[in-house]
Amino acid sequence: MPRVFISYSHEETEHDLWVEALAADLRRNGVDASLDTWDMNPGQDMTFFMESQIRDSDFVVLVCTPTYAQKSNIQRGGVGYEKNIISAELLQASDLRPKFLPVLRKGDFRNALPTYLGSKYAIDFREDGKRVESLAELLRAIFGEPHPRKPPLGRSPYGGEGSGGPPSAGLAIEARSPADVELWEREARGRFEHLRETRLKEGNGDPFAKGFWQASFVLLSEPRRVGLEDFLKRLRAAETNRTGWDIGWVPTRQGIAPYPYKEGIEVWLAEAGSKEPGHSDFWRAEPSGRFALFRGYQEDEKGFPTRTEGNALDFSLVLWRISELLLYIENFARQMEVPSSGATLKVTWTGLEGRILTYHKGFEFYEEHRCLQDCVTARYAVANASSIKRSLIQAVREITLPLFESFNFFSLSENQIKGHIKDLFDPDKELAAS
Repeated sequence: MPRVFISYSHEETEHDLWVEALAADLRRNGVDASLDTWDMNPGQDMTFFMESQIRDSDFVVLVCTPTYAQKSNIQRGGVGYEKNIISAELLQASDLRPKFLPVLRKGDFRNALPTYLGSKYAIDFREDGKRVESLAELLRAIFGEPHPRKPPLGRSPYGGEGSGGPPSAGLAIEARSPADVELWEREARGRFEHLRETRLKEGNGDPFAKGFWQASFVLLSEPRRVGLEDFLKRLRAAETNRTGWDIGWVPTRQGIAPYPYKEGIEVWLAEAGSKEPGHSDFWRAEPSGRFALFRGYQEDEKGFPTRTEGNALDFSLVLWRISELLLYIENFARQMEVPSSGATLKVTWTGLEGRILTYHKGFEFYEEHRCLQDCVTARYAVANASSIKRSLIQAVREITLPLFESFNFFSLSENQIKGHIKDLFDPDKELAAS
């Protein structure tokens, strides 16, 4: 049973019943939810209580409002102790998935989210009419298995007293849940949106304004931890070199070269918004075995053969990108020394409503295949990264089917997919040679 602590501002009394209803629903459904109003003993020191709850809980839900944010960001007297506790936890966190889950209740996003949380993605629950039960259901899906606890002081998380050292090379820790990709995707999306707000130069436009696609994956075997300099070398070695614009491409030019950020490495290619959509990647990777990519649509670029002002999606390019993504996962796992690891993958396409399918080589437009929804998501479980090539065609079809079917039931057979990606990956040649 996961342990969850819910923190909120008591100055806003209208939230008391709402928070208690949330905690009660979680408890009814097998989550050990804790509130200070329920679980703090009379006369108990508040700082000690908060520290123990935050340290010992699997997850901490932060109900964020403007008052909560203001209170948390002030350092005066005893006010701000919660910030200090959470900040210390964030600095030393080595967990496999995020522990702190901000939930927005009301007010402007920038004012409602405490600044010390940075760009951490929040669950937006501000709309009137949203039922607390639906939030509880979402949180239960996120919690999944209990959050990994930190080891006692003096004991290495890998076994043995006090060494604290990593396991031997190649030893994987099978400690991840397939649901972790949902949290990673939200975390990466929050960082991406923060960069869109702060790093795009006004007047240059937003290359992602008409839509983009996002791919996030998490290796189920945690790799041996390495430093970021070593990790960067492994990322360079993981490039597939199959197209002119690799997924996970590691540039070297000043201004777009990778840089360290918190526990990982990032690349931001938008260059203040001056790049075309299909070449404005943002990607983030962490040595714990996590990777996320955001990329605009090449179909929206000025020089694209069948450009229709953001109203087209080229199905052959989709096939190429997903094929290349799967091959990248294989390389990534091998470079991280867990070649047989499983992986969970989530792909989301946005800005789809009103687009029609096209095929650039034949300058073809499929007017009858138009999408009537803005967003489509696909999930896929990789059983063994080292076997990706053997099942790549089937995997590509499974991942792209939800997207294509949203365009008025469009679909492609495995043989058609095989033909379209032959120049990128030819299974008959590559599997025969292996």
